[in-house]
Amino acid sequence: MDMSKYAGKESNYLKAADLKGKTPNVVIDGVELVEFEKDNGAKEVKPALQLRGKEKKLVLNATNTETIMRKFGSDSEEWIGKTIMLSTHYYAAFDKEGLVVTAIDLEDLDDPIPFN
Repeated sequence: MDMSKYAGKESNYLKAADLKGKTPNVVIDGVELVEFEKDNGAKEVKPALQLRGKEKKLVLNATNTETIMRKFGSDSEEWIGKTIMLSTHYYAAFDKEGLVVTAIDLEDLDDPIPFN
């Protein structure tokens, strides 16, 4: 199999290493579906977020999609303009860092602490 098409290309999608240990807050500017080819040749469709002021898109796995849906609802149009925090987590089962999304409701940041 000719692998030359995979060599020396910078990804259009955000990776854990791109964060360089930071935990940025970013704003969702758009949501689209992207198609990937799996190792076995099957096609897989995943949502990808366009982030305000960023060139690379964030492809969502099932866990990160669920995290955003729990906070902002299942309609991706409602996600636009919302803030998420990006971080990384080491997954021993895969022996690699992965991206983690935390959905932030900016209105919650001004609420008093609900406990003493």
